[in-house]
Amino acid sequence: MIHLAYNNLFQQKFRLALSIGGVTLAMMLIVLLNGFLSGIYVQITAYLDHTPADLVIAQDGVTNLLSATSLLPASAADQVRGVPGIEQVIPIISQFVILDIHDEKVVAYMIGYEPDVGGGPWALRAGRPPAADDEVVLDWQMAARHGFELGSTIDILDRNFTVVGLSEGTNSWMTSFFFIEKRAAERVLLAPDTTSFVLVKLAPQADAVAVESRLRRRLHDAEIVPAAVMKQNDLNLLAQIFAVPLQMMVAISFAVGTAILGMIIYTATVERVREFGVLKAVGAKNWQLYLLVSQQALVTALVGVTLGIALAWLVGGWITATWPKFLVVIQPATTATTAAVGLLMGLLAALLPASYVGRLDPAQVFRR
Repeated sequence: MIHLAYNNLFQQKFRLALSIGGVTLAMMLIVLLNGFLSGIYVQITAYLDHTPADLVIAQDGVTNLLSATSLLPASAADQVRGVPGIEQVIPIISQFVILDIHDEKVVAYMIGYEPDVGGGPWALRAGRPPAADDEVVLDWQMAARHGFELGSTIDILDRNFTVVGLSEGTNSWMTSFFFIEKRAAERVLLAPDTTSFVLVKLAPQADAVAVESRLRRRLHDAEIVPAAVMKQNDLNLLAQIFAVPLQMMVAISFAVGTAILGMIIYTATVERVREFGVLKAVGAKNWQLYLLVSQQALVTALVGVTLGIALAWLVGGWITATWPKFLVVIQPATTATTAAVGLLMGLLAALLPASYVGRLDPAQVFRR
């Protein structure tokens, strides 16, 4: 029976190639779309992922970092420093700003930080952190795109800054980060003695619940949010904008791949109807014929899944290298799930031809 399945499968090599090609392209698209969505997740949480913080203190009612404006008095950081169980306190000013670069409006995310405390770029490709309030670190991709290099001057909200560093890993599909000293951020935003967020790192053996309770007693008009919750809130708000369309495209890819595979397996089955009729006439059970058809579909799906995943890795690497803001992260766990989905595609594609074989009447077949 297995031998017959392979004979049927390789009878028309061109048609087999088309079938495998359809599954390969469908699987590649599924893996790439999932990888792009994973990349979006990585980019949205990149700042908090690379900045030491267990708790984030924000303005009352603010529970997002990237998508909300928060305003706290500068004294909030001093109040936090006196709480037992806290190892590090990082005050920052952060806000989306619109830069006018070469007559083009560019949206960027500003981080104002204290270089001796932390909260700045976590990886420098070139240069150094800002050491004066008229110096800036730009994302290197943003700098390259707009013709900036070390020593260039950029206008930020009507004030000139000198580019002294180029950061890495601070670019995304949505925006690019840039970093200036906190006092410079206060000046350009016309908000002296203020802070947007206070990032708090707990001591290694500190009781997180007790520390949070002490903070709440000191900061009555502030929101105290675990960093993990803050990251998830950003994901829920920003990533879901793209998650639903991408998931719909994944579903469409799955349906198209299943339809292509099912159509080709069905055609191959119909063309060999006399052989199936002979098998039924000599006593083959329906389940054996179902198994035969399913084997053809599963072999085709398995080859297509393998090629699709391999092609997705290559294309994903090319996309990220060519357009770095579109980060494609192909995770092993997601890939394994996608492979299982591909095999499910093969099983579903076998339903229609298997049903056709099950309804065959050998007597009718031989009268044709």
